[in-house]
Amino acid sequence: MIRGFYSARSGLIGQQTNMNTIANNFANVSTTGYKPQQAAFSSLLYAKLPGGAGTAVSTGHGVRAQHTAVNYAQAGFTSTGIPTDMAINEEGFFAVSVGEDGDVFYTRAGEFRYSVDGDSKFLVDPFGGYVLDESGSPVELEAHEEITPARIGVYRFANQHGLELRGSNRLAATEVSGEPELVEQPDVRAGYLERSGVDLSTEMVRMIESSRAFGFNSRVIQAIDEMDDTANQLR
Repeated sequence: MIRGFYSARSGLIGQQTNMNTIANNFANVSTTGYKPQQAAFSSLLYAKLPGGAGTAVSTGHGVRAQHTAVNYAQAGFTSTGIPTDMAINEEGFFAVSVGEDGDVFYTRAGEFRYSVDGDSKFLVDPFGGYVLDESGSPVELEAHEEITPARIGVYRFANQHGLELRGSNRLAATEVSGEPELVEQPDVRAGYLERSGVDLSTEMVRMIESSRAFGFNSRVIQAIDEMDDTANQLR
């Protein structure tokens, strides 16, 4: 009974993680370039218990959240008519330099704006990060110069699923993702933004499934607790 209690407890924790991921997707249904996430689970150690007639019964010890997967499927575009809005019509990411140390992150969100500094202006994201060109330098323009897609660098990875989520719709390169590779002549469209990849009907179904799984594990814990009380009363 103790094994069943902890297995059900791991199920509750796993489904809570799942619900948090789904809630995050709901919250970003209107976020430019957002890619929906999904919690992935793995079974804990299995054990074999002796059964009748020399057979063995395989029993598990619950589940655990292994990692959060990201669906990088291309989403549709929204026309804005704003020259600094950019959308990538293929695989790849914009690069953004953030902070005094110049840490580089990657994003599909192309909602860029100008930041004026003296006689020059830079292309920045909504959080003030500098958008990088094909050489890895901030995109700098003359005071009256307008941005063109050709000035913006687009990078891809051998394993984009190995990128690390960093918040603010940004991703960081890791050893698993590999080093960024510059995309030659990328298909970048000015005046458009990529919509969020969240599908409300899909997320609603996942939320119902997770809620029912959470309730099932709760009932298992309750049943085990009642069985334990009954066993104690028999002593």
